[in-house]
Amino acid sequence: MPRNTSKIENSIYRLFEITPIPIALSFPDGKLEYVNPAFNQLLGYSAEEVYADDIIITHHDDIQVNKIIRKSLKEDPFSPVQIEKRYKHKLGHTIYAQLNIVAQPNDEGGITRYISQLVDLTAIKQSDAAEILLNRLVNQSSDAIYVVEPKFGQIVNCNQLAYRRLGYTKSELLKLTVVHINPRFQINSKWQKHCENIKVNGSLIVESQHTRKDGTTFPIEANISFIEYSDTGYLLAIVRDIARRKKREQEALEYANLDPLTKLPNRSVLETKLKEMLEKANEQDLLIAFLYVDLDNFKQINDSYGHTVGDDVLVDTANRLKLCVRSSDVVVRLGGDEFLVVMSGLKSKGLLESVASKLLSEFNSPFHIKCQNIKVEASIGVSIYSDNNTDVHTLIQLADEAMYQAKAKTGSSIYFI
Repeated sequence: MPRNTSKIENSIYRLFEITPIPIALSFPDGKLEYVNPAFNQLLGYSAEEVYADDIIITHHDDIQVNKIIRKSLKEDPFSPVQIEKRYKHKLGHTIYAQLNIVAQPNDEGGITRYISQLVDLTAIKQSDAAEILLNRLVNQSSDAIYVVEPKFGQIVNCNQLAYRRLGYTKSELLKLTVVHINPRFQINSKWQKHCENIKVNGSLIVESQHTRKDGTTFPIEANISFIEYSDTGYLLAIVRDIARRKKREQEALEYANLDPLTKLPNRSVLETKLKEMLEKANEQDLLIAFLYVDLDNFKQINDSYGHTVGDDVLVDTANRLKLCVRSSDVVVRLGGDEFLVVMSGLKSKGLLESVASKLLSEFNSPFHIKCQNIKVEASIGVSIYSDNNTDVHTLIQLADEAMYQAKAKTGSSIYFI
């Protein structure tokens, strides 16, 4: 504390001593008169060291800033100066600070001293840098990220991908709740149960759907965690668009279970369906019909029109067969130009004969393929499962034999065995 100070000044200096804000008093020539403990702590010097003549506290690259400050104070000494500059810590590292300096006038209107206050910007700049880094990493994430208030499901923050993927601006999305983008939580009890599960488990991975602003939907996988910040609970959701994955899964499923050309179920699906049909037929005393369909002279169609047209004929045949049967029935491509229609849950042969006739009539009209009308004929053999008369594989074989009986006739025909 400087000597020859008044009682009022003594009180001010005592305040300087205890304040956590670095304060320095300097003479008009720039020499330090007094610094408080916070100032010494900021720069790492002891109370004695800081006053030494050879101590330079301004960063060497900012010496020029001191000249700017002195010039400003000389031109208008009683207007406060506020400027950012760098200081050098005793250990050699840089301290970023905001310098606030004002002149204290004497009775004659001159300058008694300059009073300086330093605001340490190092932590602020580091915090800003951390936030910039975090925001950049978050916004460059390949996943959408949401922060949600758990009680009402209010979306309180998100990254760029989150709102852009949904077709909103950020301000628009932050006005919404989870219900707006995931209608499955419209019932409040579902949302509360969902939140409780996350709290109990700490985190949860779920598959669901999100709804865009235009009403379209897409499948998502969300990794949701419950976190606490400043004694407040939040849900942090990292959400991935899995539309491509679902498409690949569907394609793999179709490849495994569907005929690649006609997209009809394959034999493995048929085996599964047959078990279900047999159980139902035996329990309810119902019939199962097997209709074996073979295209006549299909090789001639391939030879005359080419295999591409031949493939289109097979696809068109599959579509026509599907249109004739119920959703509970099964249409299978056995291979080549051979198809099998399995009808279950029949109470009488009357419906079977009606459907069989309808199938046959589908081949009365020509197939319109690549601007060509192609006449396609088919032979259909029919066998029936009733009262455990025989096993299904034998019945399929019998339907195949019946189909050859139908082929013995001219044109499209049907034969019941």
